Amino acid sequence: MYPQASKVTFKTGNCTFKRDVFSNFTVQIVNSKVQIDIRVIRILAEGLKGHISFEVRMSKSKSYQRVFQHDINYCALLKGSQQTIYRRWYNSMMKTGNFARSCPIQPGYYYLQDWQLKEDLVPTFLYVGDYRIAGSFYYGKYYKRNDKLLVECIFEALLT
Repeated sequence: MYPQASKVTFKTGNCTFKRDVFSNFTVQIVNSKVQIDIRVIRILAEGLKGHISFEVRMSKSKSYQRVFQHDINYCALLKGSQQTIYRRWYNSMMKTGNFARSCPIQPGYYYLQDWQLKEDLVPTFLYVGDYRIAGSFYYGKYYKRNDKLLVECIFEALLT
């Protein structure tokens, strides 16, 4: 049996984004804490969705295996009060950032400073190991190589 993870140490992060939607979407990892600077230049309307996936790399392997993936209606998340894991992550991020609190998301500057995934927010189905965590925003249906992807961020993290 594999031990359950309780701590996340972010190692790297990088985003690619559509330049007609964002003029900047920068991620930095400093002392395993996440810093994000975003400049939105176009309104992000209702219907905005998010996709998240967790992939683990088995020891001594170069490839990753998907453990979990899920799509989220981002605007519904902002409106809702149900305490899902996504809502808890978002609330945690709002303690160190200024992300939008409603849809449509207006043009402007948004940031996240020194954020880390605290022990009580690590999903119980994740075990100790090397992970790649991918997140993206899009409209319509999710496809990995979709021209409707607005931004895609990839993080490498160690779960211990």
